[in-house]
Amino acid sequence: MTGRNPKFAQALEALSQADFSTAIGLLSEVVVEDAENPEAWMQLGVCYLETRQPDLALEALTRAIRANPQNATAHYLLGNALGSLGNLERAAACYRKALEIEPHHAKAEEFLIKAESLLASREHYRAALKLLYASSPGAADLNQALRELIQSVAIFSESPARDNFLECARKLLELRTEWPIPMPADPGLDLWAAACKRGWHCVRFANWVGARAAYEEALVYRLQDAFVHHALGFCFAELGELDDALRAWLRVLELDPDYDFTRFGAP
Repeated sequence: MTGRNPKFAQALEALSQADFSTAIGLLSEVVVEDAENPEAWMQLGVCYLETRQPDLALEALTRAIRANPQNATAHYLLGNALGSLGNLERAAACYRKALEIEPHHAKAEEFLIKAESLLASREHYRAALKLLYASSPGAADLNQALRELIQSVAIFSESPARDNFLECARKLLELRTEWPIPMPADPGLDLWAAACKRGWHCVRFANWVGARAAYEEALVYRLQDAFVHHALGFCFAELGELDDALRAWLRVLELDPDYDFTRFGAP
C-alpha cells in the first residue's frame, strides 16, 4: 500500500522541499516495485512537470490514470503536460474530464478556460492567414483578415497575429477607397473635418507621425467616430505601436462591426 511505503513517504517529503531530483529517484523505485500505484505515478508526473519534462510527465500521468481513471487531479495534470507539448485540443479534453469527475475542480476549470481561449485565438489566426495569403485577396478578404487578426490578439495578447497587423494594414492601404470628408453644417465640426483632411494628406505621403497627430486632434472633436479610430489604427501599426493599433481597431468594430477598412478620407 502507498501509505505504508517508506520510500513514498520520503518522496513526498522531498517533494515538499522542492527537491525534485530526490523525489524522482524515490518515486521511480516505488513504481518499479508497484506498477499499479496511481498516487506514485501522479506524484512522479508532478515532479516531471515541475522540472519541465512534459514528455515524461505525460507518460507518468497516463499510467496514473490507467491505474485510477476517476482521479480528477491526474486528468488535470495530464492536461497541463499536453498543453506544455502544444496539444491544446487534448489538454482541453483532459480538463473537461477532470470537471466531469469533480465538477468544482477549480484548477481544471481555470485551465479549461485558458485552453479554450488559446484555441479560439488560434482559429482566428489561422482564418486570418488563409485570407491574407490567398491568391489576389480582395477588399472583402483583407477586411475579414484584419478582423480575424484583431480577434486573435484580443483573446490572447501574445498571439502571433500581432506580427501580421502591419502587413495586413499595408495591403488594405493598397486597395484604399477615398471617402469625401464632408464639411459639416454644424460649425462645431469644422475643426474635425479640417483635422481629418490633414490626416489624409499625411497618409498619402506616409507621414505617419503627422497623420497620428491630425487624427488624434480629430478625435477630440468627435470621439465616437469609427472612421478616425480606423485611421489611427493604421498610424499606430506603421509606427510599431501595436497595442494602440489593436485598441483603435477594436473601438472601430465596437462602433461599426461592418466597417470598411479600405476607406480613407479625402478632401
